Amino acid sequence: MQRTIIIGGREITTEALGQPIDSAFDRLHEAYFGNLALPWQEFSDAALQFFDANPAPSLAHDAYFNTFTVIWQNFLNQARYDDAEHIWELALQPAQQWEQAQPGRRIHKGTPYYFWAMTTLLRGDTDKGYLLIHQAVDEDVRTSEQQTPDTPGYALVSLNYARVAQAFRPWVLEQAAFLNHLITNYTSAHHRTLTIEDVKHRFLDTPPTTETVFLLTYTLARLIKLAKLPNHTTNNPFAGQLQLNLLFDITLVIDTAVKAKNPAGRQFIEHAGYLLTAEGEPLSIEQLREINAQFNLNFDATLRAALDGTLRLQSGVALSRLQCDVALSYGLRNHGAHNTGTAATIWNRFPEVQQSLFRALFAAIDHLY
Repeated sequence: MQRTIIIGGREITTEALGQPIDSAFDRLHEAYFGNLALPWQEFSDAALQFFDANPAPSLAHDAYFNTFTVIWQNFLNQARYDDAEHIWELALQPAQQWEQAQPGRRIHKGTPYYFWAMTTLLRGDTDKGYLLIHQAVDEDVRTSEQQTPDTPGYALVSLNYARVAQAFRPWVLEQAAFLNHLITNYTSAHHRTLTIEDVKHRFLDTPPTTETVFLLTYTLARLIKLAKLPNHTTNNPFAGQLQLNLLFDITLVIDTAVKAKNPAGRQFIEHAGYLLTAEGEPLSIEQLREINAQFNLNFDATLRAALDGTLRLQSGVALSRLQCDVALSYGLRNHGAHNTGTAATIWNRFPEVQQSLFRALFAAIDHLY
């Protein structure tokens, strides 16, 4: 049930939660919209009483947190991100205090962490935003007792662009468009028919682990942010190191994706061999070791050869485009795990390296899922 209050001629619609919390929310809104003193202790006491009366139902907890959204949205509309974040810190304080006084009992806090994460992502803080959205998902998992809950938080981290009921859907749609561009590159290079819907249903919706899809979408967010920088700002070795770190995270996703279908394999080289066999273009472990030796001898030159599709074995056998993509993922996986340095090809040809690596990932999804 909702109710309407008028403050300074402004009509505000909020949740009707009962007394004394409704009166406390009225005074909270008066403080923000009527420039009155903020009676925080009074509000906190009323919130604690509300949680005492509603210790379990998550819908009641959601209603409590949703009542803060009018204030939050006002700050967001003004791009006052510090204030918009602070409102969620305040909203959480009574809930955390109640939990500390009630060992073993929990308030469902997925809603505030979701909106707090949304705020930090809008201000450009990707790391903090994903930490908060994962906290929101943890709350949703605990409450729903499902590992993949149908909530806005999980929709964001699992790239569920089909879910309309999510406040931050534009963010998810932007990621989906970026991913779809990479998928199109894969289908063109390897003459396949994989679509983003295939990737969603066969992998994102049912990943080998939830951590895998979290890492993938978090890395996508960082790649999108990096892609928005002018080219002249990323033409340096440090940019190459940052880029290499992001590429390494994608190799971890590839590793986990193939390992789920090849549990007997213990190392990436075995997973690379398993994937290539499934694709119908096998390389033996000895051949893969030979490729790794080329990367170890001259990482940059071997990386360029893999990109250009000119990588060859010592016998003179040329690798196919698909074999080059998997070889590149193998070379990046080993180099990133054992080296802090990067290579000029990383920062000079980063979009190509990124596409090659994602082609290896999509090949795993295409042929194994």
